[in-house]
Amino acid sequence: MRLSVDFASNRSGTAELAWGQRDIWEAIRRVGPDSAHYFNVPRLLTVPGAGGPRSPRAVASALAEVIGRHDALRSLVRLGAAGPYQEVAAAGTLPIETVEVARGAADGAAADLVARLAGRSFGDGEQPLRVGLVICDGAATHVALVLSHAVADWRAADVVVRDLRMLLLRGSIAGPPPSQLLDLVRDEEAASARSDRAIAQWEALLRTVPSAMFPKTVGAGASPRYARAVLSSPRLNHAAQVLARRAGVSTATVLLVAVAMLLRELTGHEVAAITPIVHNRFNDRSRDLVTSLNQLGLFTLGPCASLPETLVSAYPSVLASYRRARFDSLALNAMIDRMSADRGVPLFPSCCFNDLRPGEDPAGAGSADGESELEWLPGTDKRSCDFCVALMRWKGTLGVELSADTTRLPEGEMAALLHRLESFVVGAARPLS
Repeated sequence: MRLSVDFASNRSGTAELAWGQRDIWEAIRRVGPDSAHYFNVPRLLTVPGAGGPRSPRAVASALAEVIGRHDALRSLVRLGAAGPYQEVAAAGTLPIETVEVARGAADGAAADLVARLAGRSFGDGEQPLRVGLVICDGAATHVALVLSHAVADWRAADVVVRDLRMLLLRGSIAGPPPSQLLDLVRDEEAASARSDRAIAQWEALLRTVPSAMFPKTVGAGASPRYARAVLSSPRLNHAAQVLARRAGVSTATVLLVAVAMLLRELTGHEVAAITPIVHNRFNDRSRDLVTSLNQLGLFTLGPCASLPETLVSAYPSVLASYRRARFDSLALNAMIDRMSADRGVPLFPSCCFNDLRPGEDPAGAGSADGESELEWLPGTDKRSCDFCVALMRWKGTLGVELSADTTRLPEGEMAALLHRLESFVVGAARPLS
C-alpha cells in the first residue's frame, strides 16, 4: 500500500541555522553519512484506542496538520557556498511507508519499522521527518516517526508526538505554538551580547582545564572504534533519587557530579571538564519550540570532598554551566581555534553528559529491587565526542549509557567505570549514621 499526504502552512522563508541547529549540523557533518544515523531522533506512537479504529488516511491527515503547525518539520537543511542554511517550505508532500501485518504481530513490526527508518542518515535537503504506519485489518495501530536532529532534539520530538496524539484523540490543538523556528533565528541574530558573555566564560574556564580529558591513545581499540555500553540499575536509580532529595538537586545533577568525580580519579587530572548537553527550554516561549535547542554547557570540578558534600558545593557551578549553553557556535569555535593555536594542541574536553529522560522520576526514591545489567549496543566507526554519558529510561529503570573511543578508553575500562559509578553513588546514598 502506497500512501502520501500533502501539507501546507502560511509560514515559510529562508534563514540561517539557529545556534543549536548549527552545533548538531556540524557534528553530523564531522562523523559523515556512514555514522551520522546515530544522531537521528526516533519515536513510536501507539494509535490511541479511544474513539475507535483510525484509518491510515485519518492518521496521515493528522500528520499533515502537525507538519503545518511547526516550521522545523518543513525545514530543508542545505549546504550552500557560504555554509548551511534552511528553507522552510510553505507546502509539500510527505511519503508514508506502510506495513500491513496480522494483529498479534503489530508491536514487533512497529519496532522493526522505526529502527529501519532510523537506520540511515538524512541527506542534504531531505525532508526532516520520516514516517511509517503499521496497519492491521485496515486500521493504523502504530506511527513510527524519525526526525532529523538538525531540526529537532529529543524534547522537540516529544512535542511532535504529543501534538499528533492530541489530534488523534480530540481532533484539534488549542492555539498556535508560542514560538517557531524562524522566530528563534531572528531572536538569536539580535542576541550577540548574550553570546559574547557565554563565550567569555568558556574562555576563562578553558584556561583552567586539560586540553582534553582523554588526550592519549592507549591501544589499538575495538572494531567499531567507538563502543557503547548501557548499565540498567534499579539500585543506582534509587540511590540517585535518595541523594537528590537530600541535597535538593536533580538526579541529573547527582550523576553529573559523580561522573566528574570519577573522571578526576580515572584520568589523574586535577580538574575535570565535562560539557553537559543543555536543553535550553527554560521559559514558555522555548518549552514547546520544535527545533534543536540543545547546546553544550561547560562544567568543571576541581578537588572535592565526599559526593554528598560535593553536590552541595558544586551545585552553583552546575547551574552556571547551563546558563553558558547559549551562544553563537561560529564565534565559540573561533575562540577555541585561537586558544588551541596558542597552546599548540587541540583544546576541547571531548567529554559530554546528556540526560535523555523525558522527565525526572516522581517524588520518592523508587525501589532498589532488581538486578543490574550491562549490555553492549552497536558501535560506530566515527563519533563527535570521545566520551559521552547519557541517562535514559532503560528496561523500566535508569539506564546509563557510556559511549567512548576505545583507543583511549578500552571496553574493559568502560565496563569497570559504569560499575564503579553504580557502587560509588549507591555507597554515598547509604543511610546517615
